Amino acid sequence: MVDGLDALGVAVCAFDEADGALLWNRSFLRFFPEHAVHIHAGEPYADNLRRFYLERLGPEELPLLEQYVREALARHRTLQRPYSFEHRGVRLHVNAIQVPGAGRVRIWRSDEHAASAGEEGAEAAATRQSSMPAIVESTLLDHVADGVMVTDAADRILWVNEPFVTMLGLSGRASAIGMGFVETYRLAWRDHAPGERALFEHALLNLAENMRFAGAPFELPLPGDRWSRVAAQLSPDDRRFYVHVDITLLKRQQHQLQAAEARARESEALLKNKSMLLEATLDRMEQGIMMVNPDRVVEVCNRRARELLELPHSLMARRPGFGEVLAYQWATDEFRHTSQDVLEFIRAGGILDKPHSYSRKRPDGRVIEVQSVPIEGGGVVRTYTDITERRQNEERIEYLARHDGLTSLASRDVFLEALQSATAESRGTGEVFAVYFIDLDKFKLINDRFGHAVGDLVLVQAADRLRLQAAEFEVAARLGGDEFAILKRRVDGAPAAMAFAERLLDSFRPLMAIEHHTLRLGASIGVALYPGSGDDPDLLLRTADSAMYLAKASGAGHARLLNRGVEPVGETSPG
Repeated sequence: MVDGLDALGVAVCAFDEADGALLWNRSFLRFFPEHAVHIHAGEPYADNLRRFYLERLGPEELPLLEQYVREALARHRTLQRPYSFEHRGVRLHVNAIQVPGAGRVRIWRSDEHAASAGEEGAEAAATRQSSMPAIVESTLLDHVADGVMVTDAADRILWVNEPFVTMLGLSGRASAIGMGFVETYRLAWRDHAPGERALFEHALLNLAENMRFAGAPFELPLPGDRWSRVAAQLSPDDRRFYVHVDITLLKRQQHQLQAAEARARESEALLKNKSMLLEATLDRMEQGIMMVNPDRVVEVCNRRARELLELPHSLMARRPGFGEVLAYQWATDEFRHTSQDVLEFIRAGGILDKPHSYSRKRPDGRVIEVQSVPIEGGGVVRTYTDITERRQNEERIEYLARHDGLTSLASRDVFLEALQSATAESRGTGEVFAVYFIDLDKFKLINDRFGHAVGDLVLVQAADRLRLQAAEFEVAARLGGDEFAILKRRVDGAPAAMAFAERLLDSFRPLMAIEHHTLRLGASIGVALYPGSGDDPDLLLRTADSAMYLAKASGAGHARLLNRGVEPVGETSPG
């Protein structure tokens, strides 16, 4: 296949999923001779791109080499449509094909090959040249933040969007149509300030140079200390699509940074003052910060980090190695509450070459969140944040979501989860368990006579009595209203199940003191056993519910056990 593409004058280079070179053909080396003695299997595409740009860039653009490489890599990974560029005097058209599970293939052809494609291909190109794409003719691009400009093969403007008009200060869209971009750019500067003349003239030279090919993005100054970054892409029908991104804020920040660096170089005293100011700022932050250099020396550790980790100032002031800090923490039992996976990470050195985050509990009970960000060239910046209150709020919210707000018993959903889990386990172990459906007797009369406030207090006391009867391997829940349920594991048959039901009934027999009222409260209990009363959660709960109604029909203070929901097989009555 590769040899066949050579015969067609088509260059190909295949890359794996990690963007390493797999194979290439002779046409690829003919188009890109700079790779002839360098490219090898497994070479990252980034290295390939650096050689390519080194062939194209002038001295003034060499500082932007890595930026161009990053942007080209991004296009390589996301390319959806072909584009063109000129290299070594030859116009090349490139496209990429994603091969799922394998990687990506890039294909190049030259204008010479396109011309040999025949009359039919030329007619198709002419047809494409005769009409603008529907996406350009629509007003959708008027609502994007960036300026968009489309030119024909002669670099005359065919269409611009409204943000482009605004960015260049034009009177309207029509004022740009049919003009070259250089002319339009001159028009944008027609009222420039006298002090901006030199900037404008230098920009014109760069613009003329960059308009000769569609490739690496370039930057243009605009009147009023504004800047745009222009990226061009050539379509198969020789139109060029330009995107103008407003980078004014970025450029101003860059200028400010350059000015600050110049001032710092001019005055060592100023640099020292800035360092002191930075230290003061770090020491006033509510977040702990530690910076470890490539040699694993702790260069920065602010006051908050020392406080959160209880690190002595005498240790941190002498810029210790990170290993010394860990040794101190091990000696003071800092990691006594730390999870096993985090402990293993700390024992392995505690630093990764990628962003990393975890939380751990300190010996004093506080929970801290530790985040690490690698520094280019080695080392890491680590932040420490006290998240104790946030963690407590999260736990409180989770507790409220899984417990009844009035009685603090488990919620209905939690009870159903436990019932489902018990059923699944017992199918494998054969363990017998019981489900108790408890309904308070004459609770409605109490509510109607004494009011809902008293009724709520009755429910709370009833829940307390059930909770006292439930062991650690049992689940007590409020299902709703005055209905409760208990899941009891490890039950030794029906007699044991009914004996527990009797204890539950006994717990309701003592009088309740609610405010200034003395109330007598009873309960009716339905019992279902796994597997005798049912072998799935829904059936067990329905059976226990049915048994409760049979118990209630027998009079207050009864308990019934149903086998498969058909007939009672056990009963308790008031003592």
